[in-house]
Parts: sequence; C-alpha cells; structure tokens
Amino acid sequence: MTESFLGEVGNKIKGTIIGTLKGVDEVYDTLFDTVRGNVVSLLEGAGDVTAAATTSVRDVVLGAIYGAKDVGTASTEAISAVVGGTLKGVSEAGGDAIGATRDTVSAAVKGASDVGTDVTDVAVKSVKAAIDAIREVGGDVGRATEEAVMGAVAGAGDIGTETANAVRDVLSSTVNGAKEVIHKL
Repeated sequence: MTESFLGEVGNKIKGTIIGTLKGVDEVYDTLFDTVRGNVVSLLEGAGDVTAAATTSVRDVVLGAIYGAKDVGTASTEAISAVVGGTLKGVSEAGGDAIGATRDTVSAAVKGASDVGTDVTDVAVKSVKAAIDAIREVGGDVGRATEEAVMGAVAGAGDIGTETANAVRDVLSSTVNGAKEVIHKL
C-alpha cells in the first residue's frame, strides 16, 4: 500500500500531522495527542462509533505514519505513539478500543514497511503500545494482547512470509502471552 491509496480521512490526518509536527521538540507526545484528538473528533459524531472506528482506523494510522515520515519522524517510537493515540481516541469517543486493536496494529506494521522502518521492531512496540493503551482505559489486557499479536502477524503476512515468520519469532520471545496466541494461529 502506498500513500496514493489513502482515503479522505488518511489524507486529512497526514496533513494535520505534518502541520503539527514541524518544529516541535516533543514529537512523540505531540504525535500521540494529535492522533488521539483527531480520532475522537472523527468518531464523536458517528452514530455507531465502533463501526466508524472499524472503517477508518486503518486510514488514520497510515495517514499519521506517512505524515510523520514527511517530517522525518517515522521511527518505531513514532509509530507506536500512533497506535496508542488511535486506541485511546477510539475509547474516549465511546468505541470498542479492543475491537479496533487488530486493524490498528496491522496498519502500523504495514505502514512501517511502506516508510522503511524496521517491521519487527514496530511489531513489538506497536503490540506493547496497544496493550498499554487498553490497560490505561481499563480494558481486558488478555484480549488486547491476542488482538494486537494477531494484527501484527496479519500485517506482516501481507508483507511476506519471511517477514511474518520474523514477526512471529520476535513477538514470541518478547511479549508476554504472544507465544500462546501465535501457537493458536
């Protein structure tokens, strides 16, 4: 997937991220807050927040990653800030953050590949960011772990078999509970 496939939401988020991050010192906190705030604004007016989150979360994540890339900050930390901000925004808008976890992490992994960031590192940090975000909003950490791991593996699988195997291996050895989830796959 390339930037040319971003939808309207993704292009708006990308533009917002570019405008917000230029000249900012606290890039990761600013990125997190900007994504979170934009997700809340996007979803607040939706009749069915969870359905709206499901259809737009991928575009939000990719738009934010491409925007961060355009200002030279598409690092692993930036991408994990996007994951955390997206899920907290979904929760704050009244949506099912756990239900959005798989698509959020999958999009982060694919976006990392698109912008040339280490996919395995992004997979680990995005899974951990998702788990932390769900923990902070009082969600089921076990379910969040399962959804995040499945999202990382699915995103890596879309890149290629070798990448998927590498992500499975690194998640199994670094994220509590990931080995059990991967064994079920």
